[in-house]
Amino acid sequence: MVAQQRKTPRDLNSYWRMEAANVLLVPGVALALGCPRHLLEAVALGSAILPAAGFLIVGAAYWRGVDRRVKFGDRAGATRSLELADRGEVPLLVASAVAVALALAAWSVHGWSRSVVAATVLTVLALLEYVNYYHRQLQHFDNLADLRRLITGRGLKRSHMARDLRTSRGATQSAGKRIAD
Repeated sequence: MVAQQRKTPRDLNSYWRMEAANVLLVPGVALALGCPRHLLEAVALGSAILPAAGFLIVGAAYWRGVDRRVKFGDRAGATRSLELADRGEVPLLVASAVAVALALAAWSVHGWSRSVVAATVLTVLALLEYVNYYHRQLQHFDNLADLRRLITGRGLKRSHMARDLRTSRGATQSAGKRIAD
């Protein structure tokens, strides 16, 4: 039996599709605009692509899981996306730190070359995506209530994935305690 599709306040389907498209589009544009001429530029740009694409993959998986949970009651997909986000957080942060170091090294050696600028932009994007998904919602242009909250000085709210990860991590810890007892 096919579950009846539920209506949602926002079309979450567009969120995950946009993030998935950006996994290829953003690095592709960076490579097209900033084709490296030197090895350090290539390494810096390549190291920036990894965490930027990685966080976009995590975001696409998360929003797809939420979309399927809301529309079809598919909790397994949402759980898998949170597991991916949980497992990917530290490795993607380490990759981001490496990208920062390599971008700084490339700046010191090659200055304002297109590929060094592209590597820097992708590194900043990766760090912003990390904050946006794992901590505070940075996107406020698609929801009037969120924009009002920001404008009135009430600050950035905790991101949806951060809230879901906290709940998921808490449930995992509780289950582990019950098994140990």
